[in-house]
Amino acid sequence: MNMNELLPKELYEQKKEEKLIGEKRTSQFMMFKKILIWVLLVLSIIALILWITDTYWRAQKITLRKIYAVEIPDQGRNHINVGASHPAYNSNPPTSGWHYEEWESKGVYKKQQSDEGLVHNLEHGYIWISYRPDSDSEIINQLENFYGFGKKIIVEPRKENDKVIALAAWGWLDKFNPRSGDSLNETELKRIQDFIDAYMNQGPEPSAP
Repeated sequence: MNMNELLPKELYEQKKEEKLIGEKRTSQFMMFKKILIWVLLVLSIIALILWITDTYWRAQKITLRKIYAVEIPDQGRNHINVGASHPAYNSNPPTSGWHYEEWESKGVYKKQQSDEGLVHNLEHGYIWISYRPDSDSEIINQLENFYGFGKKIIVEPRKENDKVIALAAWGWLDKFNPRSGDSLNETELKRIQDFIDAYMNQGPEPSAP
């Protein structure tokens, strides 16, 4: 029986049922819409809280930094051939100036690398941690632990150091002798970490590898 064959009462009941189904579907859709809006609102609030918390702790971390480094005048960014002579650097170790076209790979070195190669690393925003070769093995281990996979950090022995430890970034230098001859204390470890946090990726070419 098609709609044209339905009795008036049956037709009314069918239309009423169809209307109820439509209203139920509309109600379900509106309920789903409200739930979705509340979910998105809650997620937005959570994201905002996380952002505020992260911003706060970043600010706290910066506030708690204690920087011992001194700023070294910029000597430029001229490239030179490997082994070529150049004017003297204005700090030991250098923090800017003449350097080779090729830079060194990030990581831990057991043998000293060329200053001219590492200055190029500083240009890319690296942190260069060097220590006197006669340093205690525990100090060396502690310094090497600052290198993490992917970080722009190089750790190496360097015989020219006039202090046991030297921290270099482009235009910045911190040098010190540990209070203990056989290990770094918590204050000294924080001193190194604060230097890394302050100056990593702050060279003239931070986007370079």
